[in-house]
Amino acid sequence: MACGSSDGSGRLRLLLELGCSLPSQELAVCSACPSPGRKQTVRRSKKQKNKSSERLSVPEDVSHACLWSGLGAARNHREVSPGVSTDVQVALDRILPELHLAISSMKQAAAPEALRKGIAEIFQLVEEAWVMPTLGRDVAKALCDVIRLEGGLDLLLNLLQGTELETKCQASKLLEQILVAENRDRIARVGLGVILNLTKERDSPQVARSLSGILEHMFKHTEETCFQLISDGGLDAILYWCRWTDLIVLRHCAMALANCAMYGGQANQRLMIEKNTAEWLFPLVFSKDDELIRLHACLAITVLATNKEIEKEVERSGTLALVEPFIASLDPERFACDLLDSSDNSQGRTAKDLQHLVPLLDSSRLEAQCIALFYLCTEAAIKARQKKTKIFSEIGAAQSLKRIVCYSTNTTASSLAKKALCMMGEEVPRRILPTVSSWKPIEVQTWLQQTGFNKYCQSFLEHEVDGDLLLRLSETDLWEDLGMASSIIRKRFFRELTELKTYANYSTCDRSNLADWLGSVDPKFRQYTYNLVTCGIDRNFLHRVTEEQLQEDCRINVGFHRVRILSAAREMLHSPLPCSGCKSTSEGPDVFISYRRSTGSQLASVFIDVEKLEAGKFEDKLIQSVMSARNFVLVLSPNTLDKCMGDPDRKDWVHKEIVTALRCGKNIIPVADQFEWPDPQDLPEDMRAVLKFNGIKWSHEYQEATIEKIIRFLQGRSSRDSSAGSENSLECAAPLGQTYNQAVPPHIL
Repeated sequence: MACGSSDGSGRLRLLLELGCSLPSQELAVCSACPSPGRKQTVRRSKKQKNKSSERLSVPEDVSHACLWSGLGAARNHREVSPGVSTDVQVALDRILPELHLAISSMKQAAAPEALRKGIAEIFQLVEEAWVMPTLGRDVAKALCDVIRLEGGLDLLLNLLQGTELETKCQASKLLEQILVAENRDRIARVGLGVILNLTKERDSPQVARSLSGILEHMFKHTEETCFQLISDGGLDAILYWCRWTDLIVLRHCAMALANCAMYGGQANQRLMIEKNTAEWLFPLVFSKDDELIRLHACLAITVLATNKEIEKEVERSGTLALVEPFIASLDPERFACDLLDSSDNSQGRTAKDLQHLVPLLDSSRLEAQCIALFYLCTEAAIKARQKKTKIFSEIGAAQSLKRIVCYSTNTTASSLAKKALCMMGEEVPRRILPTVSSWKPIEVQTWLQQTGFNKYCQSFLEHEVDGDLLLRLSETDLWEDLGMASSIIRKRFFRELTELKTYANYSTCDRSNLADWLGSVDPKFRQYTYNLVTCGIDRNFLHRVTEEQLQEDCRINVGFHRVRILSAAREMLHSPLPCSGCKSTSEGPDVFISYRRSTGSQLASVFIDVEKLEAGKFEDKLIQSVMSARNFVLVLSPNTLDKCMGDPDRKDWVHKEIVTALRCGKNIIPVADQFEWPDPQDLPEDMRAVLKFNGIKWSHEYQEATIEKIIRFLQGRSSRDSSAGSENSLECAAPLGQTYNQAVPPHIL
């Protein structure tokens, strides 16, 4: 490698300028370059390199004179380096010489004061780079890479093993600032033990502030790194700090838990639950001091809830109940402005980070949709100012956002999706009327135009295809009658039609809530609702249907889907079925409200004026009222079920009401306010099935949002098994078989 040549040290210099990683053998400096005290470096064998990479070593000083010699000559050959904008290059030309001098000073410092001065100079350069408008991420990344390549990263790791607290804290503070992807790789290879050893000093506020930030970054490295951090005390340290009041530490803790949930994979999510992470997230989500802490904690608990294997345990913590009301109270554009003013978040998230949010948009959980939408909406505001909105098309977020606008019945989700699309510069589609089976031909025309099938509008109009016919269309109909000759176009059409069937509202023809039950088995099974309903099948008859009938009569062509549906239907047999004496719900009231007058009348009064109900007349028509109502709201105030225990003869009126609702297959919606559920074995057997219903935890702080949830349950959303995942999932509390005061460790309360 000839010193000063454009393909030799000039190439090395330019790569260092741009922060590019080099093979280890190319970090060798040419022996022809005079540098006092430098040893000649030779290529090492693969075995030697692997052996040396297993231990932490600080590279010897690299000569500034050799490294930067011929700088002007190289620039004469190439004015702007490939992949780097002119503005970034100009910034690097100004900062890199100062950075190199600061690194050199840090490495040559003999006294602690001089060492800390060098660290402070590097920190200032990196911090200033991060907050540069638009260019900050690119410039800061280049500086972080140069620090690693010149041995600064390894030197910081060595300093963290020292005994001088002030130097250690300053080194950890700088390390937190430079943990870009390549530097995280280096830490994971040679320095993870150093970081984990530092957690033994977790009681030091100075150490905790930076160390929690370092762990926040390392939890997004790989699943293997997450596992090692969890196994060796990293997660324990984060959970320990969750009880602190230091807002900086709590921010890092919330984001660390979110990163572990998002990047750690399902196995590590299980480990998080075993360490009671969901319970520790409760005080973070409920924090009144910092919205960013609450937002990151909401992301963490929501991601954990999307893992079906641990979903029930997450729900029991009660933390999920706080997510949607909190998101509904935020303004993403104001939040984006606050982030832009913050040195820690001014650059927003990377494309890789945002890519992990996209699957949440397609989740069956409303909380997951809302949290992902808010993050994307906030990021869209930031990227719009940076003129980098094309990042969203690269990660494929627009299609999911448009689907939410078209089909979501939740005002928070729909509003956030529209805002995000506007800020991304994408077209915002019109909302599609959910009652597809009632569509007129003109509404089918609108749907065809919105989904890109304008070419076939005339053909559909000539055949007077309405909503009912649209839901029944077969491939033969498309080909022979509607002139859709291309098999690829037919596949595209059925993909759109399947999505429409999945998110449609079937309440006008589906009296037994079959759609939501199918969604609880698997969200995509809702597409079969109309096929089953038009064959006269409801929830109570489904277990008697054969697989052949599902295929031939109901046109469910996927064999595995048929097997799963029938298996779930037969498992449902143990649940109470509607009683034969029940009146049609269309003849009675929409809602029956059951409550204990001594403790629940105040909450019940939110829905009705209880003073106007005369007890005598009420009791006379009690059973008839329950039987004729479609929905049954069970107000669970303190001690509501105490009188039900030891009541085998069903003399207690609340007991009677619950049993009647269960036997008549009502849509039961428990609403709990400071309620503790008794041991299931203490309840009479005839009412234990109410445990199968998810409940809504009443929030006095977010009363309007809670009422809105109850209303959406009443509009056709069954609460039975709802946590399993209908697309319009609205549950907002843990299953009521768990007590709410167990959600947080006692010392937190």
